[in-house]
Amino acid sequence: MNAADVYALGSVLMKNGIPEIDILGGEPMLLPWIRDFAERMTDSGIRVNISTNGSMPDILDRFMDMERGLFNLGFSIHGFSRTHHALTESDNFSRAVGGLRKMIDAGKDPVVKSVLLRESKSEIFELVPYLAKLGVRRYFLLYEDAIGRRLPRSRLSFPEFYDIYSQLKIDSKNLLDVNFVAASGFYKYGSLAGRCDAGTEKIAILPDGSAFPCNLFASFKEFRLGNIFLDGIEKILRNPLLEGFRNRSGGNTCMATDCRNYSVCTGGCPAHSYFFCRTLNAGDPRCRPVLNQIIS
Repeated sequence: MNAADVYALGSVLMKNGIPEIDILGGEPMLLPWIRDFAERMTDSGIRVNISTNGSMPDILDRFMDMERGLFNLGFSIHGFSRTHHALTESDNFSRAVGGLRKMIDAGKDPVVKSVLLRESKSEIFELVPYLAKLGVRRYFLLYEDAIGRRLPRSRLSFPEFYDIYSQLKIDSKNLLDVNFVAASGFYKYGSLAGRCDAGTEKIAILPDGSAFPCNLFASFKEFRLGNIFLDGIEKILRNPLLEGFRNRSGGNTCMATDCRNYSVCTGGCPAHSYFFCRTLNAGDPRCRPVLNQIIS
């Protein structure tokens, strides 16, 4: 997105009372306008969260004067050097750690995020104390996304993921604050009334202004809600496509009724259901109990 469009988008968000912006990539630190835009949004009272791979620590100097309360910078670190390099096909572990140290030494409070894989689950329990020694105070475990590719053989069901997260949270109680990120459909929270929070608590905006219920639906043109520059946000939020996300009275779409997470789940991520099953009414195939039922 060019600078003129991003500032136009910022004006739309401010006028409509949007409280929070997540800036995802690619790598947002490559954008020449990223620092100025983040400052404009936080000055207007909007929380800004930026995810980075940490490969350009020198650029972090530009963010050292950002207010901590409304600005969050999240570093993606998926294990120690060897594991991180293998998973990301990069060699930026040391640079990411250097960026973390730089922000912490400046009194900032960066976040670290790791995608949990079966191959790396043991290492995560060693990574957290390491990060705590660096001064990291906030850590998020991410459930693996599989949009656009085959289901990985090493996938974890959400109950397995949640068990590992729960144990990590207990083990890390006196070290740092551990939380998790997964589709809201896997674990109900707040006032969630539909399958997930897509189209109710959030929408995704692409560089050309196209809007989708969430970023995981951006691969499917049939879920395009309009263009925020041409249609405005109110028209986008009135799009009939969103009714299928907001008004769901059928409960959990998953068939694994004996799952111990069944009562707090609505079937996982509908974008994954649509990608693998071409319907929003199936359970999320990443969860092994659901996958077994689909195959059978």
